[in-house]
Amino acid sequence: MIPWGVSVSASWAKLLELLDQRGAARRARQVGGDQRATQRHPRSQRFLHKPHPFDQGEPAATARLAALEITDGRLQITGDECPRVFPAAPGPSICLEAADGRYVKIALTIAGSDSGGGAGIQADLKTFHQFGVFGTSVVTAVTAQNTRGVQAWEPVSVALVVRQLEALAADLPPGAVKSGMLGTAAIVDAVAAVMARQRFPNYVLDPVMVATSGERLLERDAEQLIARRLIPLATLVTPNLDEAAILVGGSVRTTDEMERAARALVQLGAKAALVKGGHSTGPEVVDVLVADGRARRFTHPRLETSSTHGTGCTLSAAVTAGLALGRPLERAVTDALDFVHRAIAAAPGLGAGHGPLNHFVPAPPRPPTEGL
Repeated sequence: MIPWGVSVSASWAKLLELLDQRGAARRARQVGGDQRATQRHPRSQRFLHKPHPFDQGEPAATARLAALEITDGRLQITGDECPRVFPAAPGPSICLEAADGRYVKIALTIAGSDSGGGAGIQADLKTFHQFGVFGTSVVTAVTAQNTRGVQAWEPVSVALVVRQLEALAADLPPGAVKSGMLGTAAIVDAVAAVMARQRFPNYVLDPVMVATSGERLLERDAEQLIARRLIPLATLVTPNLDEAAILVGGSVRTTDEMERAARALVQLGAKAALVKGGHSTGPEVVDVLVADGRARRFTHPRLETSSTHGTGCTLSAAVTAGLALGRPLERAVTDALDFVHRAIAAAPGLGAGHGPLNHFVPAPPRPPTEGL
């Protein structure tokens, strides 16, 4: 309320006078002026009878708004009211540096689309995001599925799969690639041809053959084609027990058999093999990695849960993300297994069948310079 006897115009004049005085005090501080208390305002002249710090002989606190500044070609938040001015940084611009992948790493998934969101392309992209890499995708098949199972699926045309791969190779080349559900022999053959021609680095092969709920996701005549065409291109191949048995023959159940199967996959041309033990029994899950001629066994307590849909997809995607970030293979595998174990433990319990993992769990921490 405006005090009696004070006109509106007079009140505005007082307001402008007060703002001008505050501005003068702020400018004095910006040029290194006197930081002592500004001359106090007479109490009888204060605006709208509101107390003011000047009445106590103290300078008014000014709002300090965060501002952006560019230092060495990078944006950062400052605590100043105004951004400081720096000379232009030498060297390439931030846009050029981002374009060659120095700031954001790219990972590619070649897989089927899961309408339930727990596996396939959807799980891969969620995992890439959690690991801090930019995900691109080539869709090989479209499925109609939920936690209860796969009701139907259809492959994407071979020509469109190839066009997707070539489009990404031309403009968004990945630092690492994974493949999951390929569906048909024709798609396996086409993906192998493009992968060999483009020489995509850090290829993680997840030889998806059967869904968690039991439905086949790969034509039988494509199984050995994967062994002949894709395994020799792989940095890492990640079969479960049943897939390993199909690819190398024989029984794969015990940890010793898992190691023998992993070594056989390396003999087929893969640089490394991780045979997953999630389908085994017992209180512990053992996964066996063979790389650089030696075997390593990873052990985790078995989690009694039905929320296991998409574990293989998530694991291979997590390894791919780690490789895209430049991590050594064994470190990428270790981080991926840890991420999947925690994602199963924190599963949200969605659906009436095999539920999805919790892809919101944090990925292992990244060193400050990793990926930059």
